[in-house]
Amino acid sequence: MEKLSFAEIDNTVNATLEPPGRMYWTVVALLFCGVLVGAACWGWQILVGIGAGGQNSPVNWGTYLINFVFWVGIAHSGTLISAILYLLRAGWRNPIARAAETMTVFAVCTAGLFPFIHLGRVWMVYYMLPVPNQRTLWPNFQSPLMFDVVAISTYFIVSVLFWYTGMLPDFAVIRDRAAGVRKKIFTVLSLGWTARYEQWRHYSRGYLLFAALATPLVISVHSVVSWDFALGVAPGWHTTIFAPYFVAGAIHSGLAMVLTLMIPMRRIFNAQRIITMHVLESVAKTIVFTGLIVGFAYGTEYFI
Repeated sequence: MEKLSFAEIDNTVNATLEPPGRMYWTVVALLFCGVLVGAACWGWQILVGIGAGGQNSPVNWGTYLINFVFWVGIAHSGTLISAILYLLRAGWRNPIARAAETMTVFAVCTAGLFPFIHLGRVWMVYYMLPVPNQRTLWPNFQSPLMFDVVAISTYFIVSVLFWYTGMLPDFAVIRDRAAGVRKKIFTVLSLGWTARYEQWRHYSRGYLLFAALATPLVISVHSVVSWDFALGVAPGWHTTIFAPYFVAGAIHSGLAMVLTLMIPMRRIFNAQRIITMHVLESVAKTIVFTGLIVGFAYGTEYFI
């Protein structure tokens, strides 16, 4: 990355927080219309039954499981960039780490919607949770659906804590330049951060702890998701290669999404001096590496 002062970086990043223009609100309105259409379709499914989404026997999940796996995979790139590459001291991750972490949080939230949408009787969602109740029944912990609930809940909590810990200095910078209600909000979010040496020392230790905690989740969470398929008896799915195949595929697709977002963002927000070509090329090289692993997994299908 080009040698920039902290003030230049702060000015570039804070410029993105200026009041948005007409184009921004147009895009928001279009996306909101899409949300309304999705909510209407879901309401229709609740009214007429789960078959409205194409679910039947033996197609018990259909597009819902596909979207669930896709969004969980997208979420893995943020943990890879923020946690694994942080432990490996890869300096090129710094300009895109916050964006990747934020993408992870929203992707996990989106993935968590699909098991909920798939429920035919959404008002009984608490049946999936291991909470004491008058039915004296517990969820079936041998069900892959329960695996997903535990995996996504754990991954979401760790991802939010990891993201929030990393954002503390950034919230403080915004707090110092904000005014009015915005200043009060970011004062609360920054938790009294003043960039003292003691705060940086504790911050570094805490961030390292969350990085070490999140790293095994990259492997374990998507391995659990792969068991949705591998624990079945369908030919071609009941195989042990699914766990590493899903993990590599998740990181592969997640990094591709990072590039998809970062390339236009660096142009829209004039961040070419921060998100340099070296950063984008490093992400692309990692995509090539994970692509080789996915290709190997595809190749093994001819020998099993």
